[in-house]
Amino acid sequence: MERRIPPLKKTFILALLFLGAAAFGTELPSQLDQLRIQIWADLDPIPGLFGDESAVPPEEKKMPSKTAETSEKDGERSDFDKIFGFAINRTKQIAPFLLSGMIWGWNFEYTPSDKLRHVSEYWDFWEVQEFDFKLNKISYHSPKALEDRLVVWAYCDRTEAQKQNYNRWTSIVHPKIHGVGKAPVEDGFEGIKAACGEAIKLAVREHWRTYIKNKPKEITGRVLLINEPRIYIKEGQYTVDLDFFMETDKIVPYSFF
Repeated sequence: MERRIPPLKKTFILALLFLGAAAFGTELPSQLDQLRIQIWADLDPIPGLFGDESAVPPEEKKMPSKTAETSEKDGERSDFDKIFGFAINRTKQIAPFLLSGMIWGWNFEYTPSDKLRHVSEYWDFWEVQEFDFKLNKISYHSPKALEDRLVVWAYCDRTEAQKQNYNRWTSIVHPKIHGVGKAPVEDGFEGIKAACGEAIKLAVREHWRTYIKNKPKEITGRVLLINEPRIYIKEGQYTVDLDFFMETDKIVPYSFF
């Protein structure tokens, strides 16, 4: 049976999350050295356990292990999985996706719609580099159950090369942009990815529409996710509120009207 959180409780929960994030973040080092993001996933209100992510990618964790098979016999593992498994797996999908956007960024390709030219909108985005669990260990801290969701902090240290890459992004030539995207909650993790893509597209569009008089044929480039991602549910949709640095590779104008 689907569990629903009353609107007032949802607002209160989100307020607690953001207040807690602000207080918690004031005592931590700069995100140049260590990335810290707060992630949540729906579950029964009992905290789960988070292990070492440095060696095993999430897709490999879906395969049953001998330990899991053994524990299934006495019911202990199966009960644990029924309560925690979905939320923990969802969290371990979201964390590397967002951290990859903060470490390496996302490429994008955008063709705005143009009714006069009978051009349909085209949009695509993808990781600059897939998250490497051997290079960047993810550790999970302070899991808490708030109503029907598990909230946890994901930590990840940048390598020296990644710190230099981040410093390059902070150059004045890379503007800061901001976007908000939405996607249906029933789409799960794919919905969060789609909402992030929508946020990037809107951020790119809103930035360039103030500088380009006529719609371009194509814009390509990449963005680097900065600051803590803000993800919440509103009216049955994931809503993501994101900030980026943007680097534009090319803007292709139409050669004729």
